[in-house]
Amino acid sequence: METFDRRSVLAALGSTVGTGVLAGCPGSSGSATDADGTNYVGDTATVDGLDMTLLAADLRQDVTVSPRPQLYGNEETPEGEGTPQTHEVRSSAGRQYVVVVLQLSNETDEPLGVPMPGGTAISEGEIYLHKRGTEGDATDENLAQVPVEGNEPVTVSGRLTHDGTTYDRLTFALGDYQSELPAGESAAGWILYDVGEDVTPDRLKLVADLNPRTINERVEWELAASSE
Repeated sequence: METFDRRSVLAALGSTVGTGVLAGCPGSSGSATDADGTNYVGDTATVDGLDMTLLAADLRQDVTVSPRPQLYGNEETPEGEGTPQTHEVRSSAGRQYVVVVLQLSNETDEPLGVPMPGGTAISEGEIYLHKRGTEGDATDENLAQVPVEGNEPVTVSGRLTHDGTTYDRLTFALGDYQSELPAGESAAGWILYDVGEDVTPDRLKLVADLNPRTINERVEWELAASSE
């Protein structure tokens, strides 16, 4: 597992990139919420000792990813014919991507269970994007990470660079089958969601369930800007 220093990661994410930016609290220490206790981009929420910080959230038409060096057993991906290269993945017609960067930190003396994108069976819980309905589209939906189901499934894998810091997908940063974060360690990574092109930030919130059966073991971040 790759370990990240929280302060250096937050400092590196002092601004947000993307074709469309979901406003939040860039550069925040991650400890502040608004008057009613709602979390926004840049805020840290803690449940059962696990600190979870939503570092960034972008609305994009495309995502540029690079191969994971680990696949080759080297620090850098070798160049040459046939070697996967950095590439751009565009959303399909009428769709757009939501890219979030999330950090999980265990500052306790014991291993802690962690949620994972997609709610893998071995994990303590799951991380998903909740989309609120509207008058024209009254359906509330809990969205799992891409790849998405449908006639044209999308698979996006690799490393994403955000504000000069490169991240694995959170699934890889935590480990494919890792359900616990060791004491004193942190992991940060990106998650990709697929939504309709008409979806706006005020309809979206990121949810992390440590225990899907217990609402008190759940944290949420609004992706719209704080009113303060």
